[in-house]
Amino acid sequence: MQVDELPVDERVKTVIKSRGIKELYPPQVEALKSGVLKGRNLVLAIPTASGKTLVSEIVMVDKLLREGGKAVYLVPLKALAEEKYREFKEWEKLGLKVAVTTGDYDSSDEWLGKYDIIVSTAEKFDSLLRHNARWIDNVKLVVADEVHLIGSYDRGATLEMILTHMLGRAQILALSATVGNAEELAEWLNASLVVSDWRPVQLRKGVFHLGTLIWEDGKVEGYPENWYSLVVDAVKRGKGALVFVNTRRSAEKEAIALAKLISSYLTKPEKRALESLSNQLEDNPTSEKLKRALKGGVAFHHAGLSRVERTLIEDAFREGLIKVITATPTLSAGVNLPSFRVIIRDVKRYSNFGWIDIPVLEIQQMMGRAGRPRYDKYGEAIIIARTDEPGKLMERYIRGKPEKLFSMLANEQAFRSQVLALITNFGVKSFRELVGFLERTFYAYQKKDLSSLEYKAKDVVYFLIENEFIDLDLEERFIPLPFGRRTSQLYIDPLTAKKFKDAFPSIERNPNPFGIFQLIASTPDMATLTAKRREMEDYLDLAYELEDKLYATIPYYEDLRFQGFLSQVKTAKVLLDWINEVPETRIYETYSIDPGDLYRLLELADWLMYSLIELYRLFEPKEEVLSYLRDLHLRLRHGVREELLELVKLPNIGRKRARALYNAGFRSVADIASAKPAELLEVEGIGAKILDGIYRYLGIEKRIFEKPKKKTLEDFLR
Repeated sequence: MQVDELPVDERVKTVIKSRGIKELYPPQVEALKSGVLKGRNLVLAIPTASGKTLVSEIVMVDKLLREGGKAVYLVPLKALAEEKYREFKEWEKLGLKVAVTTGDYDSSDEWLGKYDIIVSTAEKFDSLLRHNARWIDNVKLVVADEVHLIGSYDRGATLEMILTHMLGRAQILALSATVGNAEELAEWLNASLVVSDWRPVQLRKGVFHLGTLIWEDGKVEGYPENWYSLVVDAVKRGKGALVFVNTRRSAEKEAIALAKLISSYLTKPEKRALESLSNQLEDNPTSEKLKRALKGGVAFHHAGLSRVERTLIEDAFREGLIKVITATPTLSAGVNLPSFRVIIRDVKRYSNFGWIDIPVLEIQQMMGRAGRPRYDKYGEAIIIARTDEPGKLMERYIRGKPEKLFSMLANEQAFRSQVLALITNFGVKSFRELVGFLERTFYAYQKKDLSSLEYKAKDVVYFLIENEFIDLDLEERFIPLPFGRRTSQLYIDPLTAKKFKDAFPSIERNPNPFGIFQLIASTPDMATLTAKRREMEDYLDLAYELEDKLYATIPYYEDLRFQGFLSQVKTAKVLLDWINEVPETRIYETYSIDPGDLYRLLELADWLMYSLIELYRLFEPKEEVLSYLRDLHLRLRHGVREELLELVKLPNIGRKRARALYNAGFRSVADIASAKPAELLEVEGIGAKILDGIYRYLGIEKRIFEKPKKKTLEDFLR
């Protein structure tokens, strides 16, 4: 079908054609003929790069131009939300407003009411539903990208509950790579189904074993024995390669090893550009390894990198400057980063149950990255046979079907939180109404027999009543209590809220950072750092040394909670170092963590610290304790000692600039207000823009001149 033949608003066609698109792919045509343009729900299950996003854009924009209202585009990751936001901004030329929202789970974000297309993570949109944001009543379409994540243990229940809430309220467009039971998902959503294996770029799939590359069609090619030769071959052809491995350390090790092989194929301008790129990175143990790899035209990519580092790598790979990326599987579900050749080194990963096979769906997601539309006539996806027989890998991963999706609503933590939300935020008045809602879920659709879910729901309701989240009236109708409503709005597990509430008397008696941080680390909402076996004795000694600060009893060695407790102590110690201004580089080295790990740890701790304060306010708080908790929260947010609290309240003043000001003698807002601009400009990190922002914040009018540049020897010689 030609774009001009589309039965949509002419303005939509104009924008699509401006991208150089004149004809649609076969799966796109089938999708747009399914009734989706007339309001029918649709499950679209087609390979990566087959045009799912364009279908969603056409449906969204045409619907908004014809009917008004709003469209919500759900994604699993913040990075993906930012990417889609940038893509969709193009539609603002038609008068539509685009927004992205991913953080702050304690807000209704009423400002979003001014926007037409809203890109959001599933967790953020779930929290907006709980806050009863008024603009949600105007949502006409929900696009669920990567809908196969409904089968994810961690986040599947959230996505399932969102879709259950929105079914009947808005049109649903569910996008996915091919899944084993797309028919079942479509039936549950009362949706049309479009499934296709068609790709715009042909995909060749094969298995490599000891120098022999066996393609799916039976053709065989010979290479040097080591799989590195596959990477070098791609680069020699002027192509890029993605290598998937199962651990961060493997990604780093292989990147450095490959860099030595690839560097000889780089031009001098490329080497200079890569040197410049590496100079933009921060100084820490992980980035030092990354710099070594980058100089050879290779990078590694994993969750331990900072957001800035990941963006630099992704952009440079798309531009062809970086030739090879070694990555953990997280990249396969993340940003759009195709490559000519994809090499999958590992088909097993380590879990709590030992070594397990990576699911077929996940491996096929990785393989789907092969082949760049408009650049390659075909892409190549190659699995390395290390311990398994090549034939076995061929049958399982290349010819095999992806696994079926199963509801994860039975996940106890997610279920507990969702039941509370239904009662406190969505007006469910009785157990019968609760069961009635659960009957509409994917879980109920799959199981048919709801008895097990009913049993779990009863257990949760008893827990909620016993711990005063909710109550019952004489007719056994639910009564939401302030503690329950606030817990749900804060988007935390009721078990986390219970731990906080139980600890309030101890906090009032002995408020201290270590006790509070260990409490936060003990909650199910916190991702703790693992205390390795060789570290256990040190953290046990620390726990006994600071035992009077703890609000918990130190468990015995035989106790099943022992290792988990020491992991909590390790996590608390990291947070303690952070607020005592230990340099980030030293934190990375001391605790063997990466920048991305520290960022996520601080983000979670910040949210839980805020939640603890909000819940404490419900229980006749002592003003001095509340003030202490607020100061500690500010210290945690900025990573500063107490003496810097006044300074970090100023705009764009973080831990480094605040310490520089303090050490230069500017120890209060009054000191800054009375100082001459030239004196402040001498402080490291304080430029004219920063100072202008501070003055505007303080309501002070002063003329600022840029600090003079230091004269160099060359200046004098001139």
